[in-house]
Amino acid sequence: MKPGTVGIIGGGAAGMAAAIAAGRQGDRVILLEALDRTGKKLSATGNGRCNLMNRHPEAYYGDPDFAAAVLGPDPLGESLAFWRSLGLPVRFDSDGRGYPCTFLAGTVLDVLRAEMRRLDTEIRTGASVTDVEPDGSAFILRLADGTSLRADRVILATGGGAQAKLGGNFSAWPWLERLGHRMAAARPALVPLKTDKKAISGLSGLRVKCRVSLESPEGEVLHREQGEMLFTDTGISGICVMQCARFLPESGGAVLFADFVRDLFPDRQALKRTLLERAALFPKDMAQSLLRGLCADKLAYAVCKQAGLALRGETIGQLSEKQIGNVADALAHYRIPILGTEGMERAQVMAGGADCGLFRPENMESRIWPGLHAAGEILNVDGDCGGYNLMFAFLSGIRAGENGRREKHND
Repeated sequence: MKPGTVGIIGGGAAGMAAAIAAGRQGDRVILLEALDRTGKKLSATGNGRCNLMNRHPEAYYGDPDFAAAVLGPDPLGESLAFWRSLGLPVRFDSDGRGYPCTFLAGTVLDVLRAEMRRLDTEIRTGASVTDVEPDGSAFILRLADGTSLRADRVILATGGGAQAKLGGNFSAWPWLERLGHRMAAARPALVPLKTDKKAISGLSGLRVKCRVSLESPEGEVLHREQGEMLFTDTGISGICVMQCARFLPESGGAVLFADFVRDLFPDRQALKRTLLERAALFPKDMAQSLLRGLCADKLAYAVCKQAGLALRGETIGQLSEKQIGNVADALAHYRIPILGTEGMERAQVMAGGADCGLFRPENMESRIWPGLHAAGEILNVDGDCGGYNLMFAFLSGIRAGENGRREKHND
């Protein structure tokens, strides 16, 4: 396959990986980025530390089979080889998350940009593409400034709609639809949740380790997670909470239950016995003191209120066994009605996107339009928090850039 001109729309993770892979194959690469610099969203990922990958098995949604086919038999090994070829060592934390050795996103951008310079990639920032039109065996890319360019191949790496201020947009959706591609409805995937105010009253700023279970209005368990929950002014956040967002039913009415004592007790009865023992030891203490040492004071107050205690000066000794049982239930099954999400602007990742069935996983090429490729978040693939989304973005970008060609690079 002869080298040609490749137009890449989008200068994020997938776009830069595609530019490097295509450049290494000898293609002339023109990278078009609407913002004032490439990698703006990448610089904010992982709280600025840039979680690149994960040692654990892949965890993807949308079209997980397509994701697995794109990633191949050894995604971790291939990812590490790619970063080594750029001179970037990767370090892993105890949870299996891989970061640049500096734990700085800027280091990732430095090596990507350096390789693009080495390959003479033509990078145009502030270049907003308004349309992509087939032109025989090639494509015309029309820009907002009235200019256009012709490319033998086009790689759409425009990302998803999450975080518009960092470049998230739906610009490529109408082009794909006009060219016969189906789009799965977009929704925020990793995003904080808005909740009933009563359940979070007085808890803003509190972080607590817990297990969470998202349930439908009918009581069906939709998803379970564990980790750190953060209470905010409008709801709840934290990785374990954000991972539940993609499972919210469209009809609403979901409820999140939190177990704040996790593995401390084998079951609810053991917790209740412990609280009854405490009641016998500290009968003159205030009622909310029943949970002293088990959770923060303001969480203890909220749990006791949800358990139905009046908290108007009564002591632990005045509580009935049933009331103590209600406190145990609330502590291990705290009820938080969910009103919705904080929306695309607060989302780390978008779910939905282009139907993967119309693209070839080996080179990300459209099955309808030869020479048209898509990579990264624009596709209907989204992963768990922890480096999975960036790993898919980089490897899908590499597949698109290589276009079935493979050149061995020294590690």
